[in-house]
Amino acid sequence: MGHLPIQNRHRARKQSSNPTHGYPQIYKHNRNNGLAILVSAAIISVLALITLGGTVRVTESGLGCPDWPLCHGSLIAPAGFHTWIEFSHRLVATVVAFFVFSATVFAYKINRGPSHTRAALLLASILVVVEILVGGLTVLTELPPATVTLHLGIAQLIFSSLILALVPLLLTRPTPLPVGSPLLRWATLSIVMTLVTTLVGSYVVGAGASGACPDWPSCGALDNILAWKHMAHRFLAIILVLAVGGFVWVAWSYRHSKQIRRISLVASVFLLAQIAMGAAIPWSDFGALPRILHLTLATTLLGSLVAAFYLGWSTEHHSLPSEAPRLQDQLLDYLRLTKPPIIVLLMITAFGSMFLAAKGVPQPSVMLTVLIGGSMAAGGASTLNHVLERNSDAMMRRTRRRPVASNRVTPARATVFGLGLNCVAFMIFVVGANPLSAFLSIAASAFYVIIYTLWLKRSTHQNIVIGGAAGALPPVIGWAAVTGSVDLNALYLFSIIFFWTPPHFWALALLIKSDYALAKIPMLPVVKGEATTIRSILLHSILLVTISLLFTTLGTVGIIYLAIASVLGSGLLWLCWRLLRDGGVRAARRLYLYSLLYLALLFGCMIPDSILAI
Repeated sequence: MGHLPIQNRHRARKQSSNPTHGYPQIYKHNRNNGLAILVSAAIISVLALITLGGTVRVTESGLGCPDWPLCHGSLIAPAGFHTWIEFSHRLVATVVAFFVFSATVFAYKINRGPSHTRAALLLASILVVVEILVGGLTVLTELPPATVTLHLGIAQLIFSSLILALVPLLLTRPTPLPVGSPLLRWATLSIVMTLVTTLVGSYVVGAGASGACPDWPSCGALDNILAWKHMAHRFLAIILVLAVGGFVWVAWSYRHSKQIRRISLVASVFLLAQIAMGAAIPWSDFGALPRILHLTLATTLLGSLVAAFYLGWSTEHHSLPSEAPRLQDQLLDYLRLTKPPIIVLLMITAFGSMFLAAKGVPQPSVMLTVLIGGSMAAGGASTLNHVLERNSDAMMRRTRRRPVASNRVTPARATVFGLGLNCVAFMIFVVGANPLSAFLSIAASAFYVIIYTLWLKRSTHQNIVIGGAAGALPPVIGWAAVTGSVDLNALYLFSIIFFWTPPHFWALALLIKSDYALAKIPMLPVVKGEATTIRSILLHSILLVTISLLFTTLGTVGIIYLAIASVLGSGLLWLCWRLLRDGGVRAARRLYLYSLLYLALLFGCMIPDSILAI
């Protein structure tokens, strides 16, 4: 700046010290307080208008004033419940028009507000005019569902436009985003899905399909077109949850974007409240209040997402160097926390048990419940195990790259993730199956995390013998989900996995004995040596094969199971004998891998055995 005049140097220094220099003037808003109040009043009035519109729909008061623009030929509505509900809706629409038009005039003629605010207010004013005309058409055509849905859609667009007008007035400083941020894509998808889901829901109500699904989350028999229309709304809601979840995930990946993180938290709260209210509708026998609030919360969710979109869009070109990992890498890390290969094996054992309990094919809803709930419960327990074992995992070559051990996922986030999975799993079992299966799922997770991980694993070389009870519970859970009880069959299935666990994990311990020693975990090979471990493997394998064959005496399984169990058991005992005779890493690895195949095929064969026995 040496060649600048003195006064220009002073101006340049002043600008360079201004943290908002170089950013759009929307961040300088000290003159916009009056305009912000007007726009806020317009937003509140539109939200009240939409809420009253929902009240009109729920109370079937849409034709309380059968003419338009008058009501029963008068400026003032006559007495009557439905008449005054509809007339109140029209009065609030008048208030909306007043605030929107006033804010627009104020922004253009008096205040000269930010350009984005002025454009959004102009759009809102145009939409208000269209909304008034469509409202009249809706009444005069006697409430056709498509026109009613269009009427609501325009109101939602007015609300969104006003949010876009308000946000620039409230910004105090720029909120930079990392380069290449996917936030806008997720926010856009969430906005679109919120609008689509809300409007489809409105059409479902207008088509008389709101009561076609008398329960939640299940629907009952999908044997008519109304039920399918209703389920279309629920399917869209699932996509909406995933979209908003992705948006919140991305927003919380960036520490510098505090405003966006806060508004994403608001959006998630509105979404959870919206889900709860959606569930409350059938649970309350389609009460009026949940139905009205369902629409109101959808609108507030839309507003928060629109605000987040503007925050991201307005600062996209003022970016920070990218420091957040890619979303797909983060998702993969959280997936790794759940240990998917273990989940697959546990689900095979649970499904084999379910088919036996049902003596054929279980109900699809129960299978879906066990698949989703069981996977989440197992994944949640594994995630918490990652947190508790992060220090020892960091010492072992096999586990040092795990997400928590390598600090790619913080212990706090992993803990929340693990606990959340278990809580959701519990609710899924309660709703989709029965309380017994829900209790058993939580008991399995608690036993694995508290009894095994926190206590047994570092206190005794018999850790895996006792701790194996946690992994042996999935077939019991599957049995309970189908029958609502636990009997001798379920206990036999439990015993099979209980006695399978030690040979499997001791074979692994022989392969990574040095890692366990380094981490000071008293596995049997570390404490008692390889010879004792191999003899213990053989003993437990004999017990395992014996119990698997004795299971046939209950009459629950047939010839298919008996034949496959005999072949698999013979192979297991032969590999144990080879390990006892030859020793070495190669024999231990063969036994370890075969034990995985053994359990999967043993429980997998229960499925065709139960089906063909029908």
